Amino acid sequence: MARDPALAEKIRCVVTLFCGHNSEPALTELIVRKQGMEWADVRSFRYRTGKWRGRLTFEAHDGREVDVPTRTFTHYQNLHFFSERKCLNCVDHFGFDGDVCTGDIWSQAHRGRDVKPTLVVAKTERGRALLDACWDGIEREEVPAEVVLDGNSRGMTYHYHLSARAEAGKLFGVKIRDPLRLPVTPLDRLVASVGVFNYWWSHHPRYGPWIEKLPFGAVQAYIYAFKGLQQLNLFLYRPFPPEDEVSIIGATITGNRGAEAMLVTTIGRIRDALPDARFVIHSYFPERDRELVSDLGVEVVDARPLALVTQYFPVSVAHGALRRIGLAYPRSLMPRNVRKLAESRVLVDVFGVSYSDGREKFLPFNVLSNWPAMLLETPVVKQSQAMGAYEGRLNRRVARWMLGKMEKVFARGRVTEAMTKALGVREEAIGFAPDVAFGYEPRYALSDESPDLRDAVVARLGEARARGEKVLVLSVSAVVRQKCKKRGVDYEAVMAEVAGALLDRGLTVVLFPNATREGTSSLHNNDLPVISDIASRVGHRPGLVLVLVDGDLNTAGLRAILAEADYLVASRFHAMIAGLCLGIPTMVLGWGHKYEEVLEQLEIGEHAYDYSSLDAASLLARIDGFLDGADDVAARIRRNIDRVKAESVAQLDWLVEFLVPRLEVCTPDDVEPTAELRTEP
Repeated sequence: MARDPALAEKIRCVVTLFCGHNSEPALTELIVRKQGMEWADVRSFRYRTGKWRGRLTFEAHDGREVDVPTRTFTHYQNLHFFSERKCLNCVDHFGFDGDVCTGDIWSQAHRGRDVKPTLVVAKTERGRALLDACWDGIEREEVPAEVVLDGNSRGMTYHYHLSARAEAGKLFGVKIRDPLRLPVTPLDRLVASVGVFNYWWSHHPRYGPWIEKLPFGAVQAYIYAFKGLQQLNLFLYRPFPPEDEVSIIGATITGNRGAEAMLVTTIGRIRDALPDARFVIHSYFPERDRELVSDLGVEVVDARPLALVTQYFPVSVAHGALRRIGLAYPRSLMPRNVRKLAESRVLVDVFGVSYSDGREKFLPFNVLSNWPAMLLETPVVKQSQAMGAYEGRLNRRVARWMLGKMEKVFARGRVTEAMTKALGVREEAIGFAPDVAFGYEPRYALSDESPDLRDAVVARLGEARARGEKVLVLSVSAVVRQKCKKRGVDYEAVMAEVAGALLDRGLTVVLFPNATREGTSSLHNNDLPVISDIASRVGHRPGLVLVLVDGDLNTAGLRAILAEADYLVASRFHAMIAGLCLGIPTMVLGWGHKYEEVLEQLEIGEHAYDYSSLDAASLLARIDGFLDGADDVAARIRRNIDRVKAESVAQLDWLVEFLVPRLEVCTPDDVEPTAELRTEP
């Protein structure tokens, strides 16, 4: 229908059956032989007649008749003996694409009736309308959806849990594709192993004939034990985790606003494609983030270093150890933050920088942020980041180990990409994508902070521009300040001298943060104390305009202010990203290769200035050259920004594809079963 609109136009209703999988003719022939007849002798055959579970009847050409309980066939079928190969890959129990689905009711309340009722389920408005037009003369009653689910509980969970069958298939040489990637409990694995083993057994050229020799009593005992296992599994474990739940680590709503931009962009872009998706932020500022986020689809849990060490790490290690012997750490005993990680479809890592020489002190934090998810069998996707260099022995070994375990690693720039490939990470796991924040839109914001401050600064800059003044934003950084301090450079003094010189030239200068934690003097993810210190050194200059952004503002508020700028000199990476997105001529005072590799994507790599050579005179000289060529810088940005944004968003498109399994409702027998079977389990 999807391929042929003319056909789709002709079809008024799609009716599907409750499906417990199909069996090959060999099973029917086996049942006939068990009743003392050869298949060639059979004239007619019916699988189920009469009431409730029904009778299996067939008749020979010579008039002989057989009438036995249907279970003489269904016990073998429900054990998956002689199952069709394609059924191993199928998850479609009720018919995903149907307007109406129908099947047996299997309700004890309806067992004793003279006529066995059939369930008919309307799944779409079209299906409901068509059923409503058909009821005349039909005895019917409404039943709740629970009746459908209760009657199919074992079958539908076994059917849908493709991930468990895929794991079981590995034991018997049966290849089963797994686009769902669901968590698998020990009982899931055991239940699936019974079904896949019986498929393997019934197709084995040596052992398959033994099935016919089994006494029916043994088959009965086998099916009751199998159903008992399935029922125990339903009792002990929730069959599936919350639908479309995504965990994110490495960013917070408060503090580092570049991290916030990556975080909310990831959530917003996934939501655009999957409106029902739910998100878990594993935050190192959980209390403040909870205060700021009121979105019911976003939960904040504690991922501070102490929680990583005392909760995530020991529970995940225990789970990993138990998994080796076929057990699992009970989810009901996990702390909520760890359980949410275990139940997520994916952990998205949005750290801006990781596994970089010179930052070895952060390696334990990098590892503890990802390794627990891997031990809990939650795939990890590392979104575009600056990584490397990997020259240090410890950093190189840890990076190769951790990055090699990830589902996907996106390099923020070509330098990072080349170094990571050279590290030895499998090439298909490495992708290139500019920073996630290139895809940011204000509608993605999850908080609203200091609107009065935002509006006041925007109004003041608007007045300056109305007077014909040019606005230059100096984005300052507590991180660069700390790096300068280690080299004996007074960052605040240099920036104050530069700001004063720019003011004397008639520019309106804005001291701008991209990490804010108002009310604390800590420099961790906080540029506000640096702004205060620089401003005090600049002092009051009559007739000159120095504007301070000195409070908590989210990315949307900061970009609203930045949009009033004519020029940007950025010491914060994501202030640089924001300026580029807004088309503002931008130069950088930063550290490492991460700035230059992004600017090169916009053809303005020459405007990256490294802090290691920082002094007021050289920085002013670089700024003068930058201002002289600002029109050319703006033109290059305009020429490249749409491409860079598209390349950035591609990683989120990949992530959505990863989260939405592409299932074929009917999987063809594309491989002969005997070609995939080992002769020994």
